[in-house]
Amino acid sequence: MAEKSTDRITNFKQVLFTIFKIGISGFLIYFLLARIGFNKLLEQLTTANIYWIILSICIFSLSNFLGSVQWYLLLRSKRIKLPLWHVIKFYHVGLFFNNFLIGYVGGDAFRIYDIRKSSGDTNGALTTVFFDRFIGFFTLSTLAVMVTLIWMKKLTSHVTVYTILIVFVIWVIGFYFLFQEKVAKKFSWLFRFFLPKMVHYKLKEIYYELNKFRHNKILLLHIFIISFGVQTLRILTHFFAAKAVGVNLDLFYFFIFVPIIALAASLPISLGGIGVREQSGVTLFTQVGVLSAKVVAFEFIAYLVGIIATIPGGFIFAFRKDHKSKLD
Repeated sequence: MAEKSTDRITNFKQVLFTIFKIGISGFLIYFLLARIGFNKLLEQLTTANIYWIILSICIFSLSNFLGSVQWYLLLRSKRIKLPLWHVIKFYHVGLFFNNFLIGYVGGDAFRIYDIRKSSGDTNGALTTVFFDRFIGFFTLSTLAVMVTLIWMKKLTSHVTVYTILIVFVIWVIGFYFLFQEKVAKKFSWLFRFFLPKMVHYKLKEIYYELNKFRHNKILLLHIFIISFGVQTLRILTHFFAAKAVGVNLDLFYFFIFVPIIALAASLPISLGGIGVREQSGVTLFTQVGVLSAKVVAFEFIAYLVGIIATIPGGFIFAFRKDHKSKLD
């Protein structure tokens, strides 16, 4: 009876949190539409250049393929030797569900499930998916810092510079703790204090699996090179989406702003980043003279491009023989 009561409380909290996220997304979208006008946004979308949008879809699809290769290398480093084609399929299924599930990282659960089912290695699945995400965000931050340092004189707002630097420092600290076992041990008491014993042991086990990546420097070099390619292509997706609605802005602004937008959208405070993505885009791009309606339009187009490029993952999931409607 106690377990059922606990499950009910947990489910109730999840429902409340989901309602909260829907509310945040709804409020932000309503606020933006009230500010710019629905007709203005509709005009931008209906007059968008389809050729730039098609190019955006191609660019994003290529980034997904490179992302699959990156994850494939991580899996092989954990001795999970699946064919590349299988990894590509699992990766695209995960991307598809990231777009269509309530939780922003819902697709990662499918990736973990598929690898666990194919290899029986739960820890390997967890660590590779986590590290894949971690590398992506770190690379985005690094790209933003590099471009910021080169083109700092063109930025009118120092707040943007400080934001980028703070985010980058946070990821560097994260890497330091991840690869410096002795330092991490000194702070392990925090996890013991706040987490149940079983959860703490599981996290400890996963941490040691992640820590092993530091010994494979060649792998890390390859992963970083691929990740820079992946994130560059995804930034270009926003650039070409902006071109589609007639925004002619220097590319370097996108290298600075898009990482901030992506990090903001990844926070678990909204429904798939909807609303947060567009609002943060407006806050940043209007500083350099882009109209709010155009910013919301090209960010929405970039979001649609991401959905279209991941539709193959939905077909793969729907037609594969071993698919299940829910996770074990």
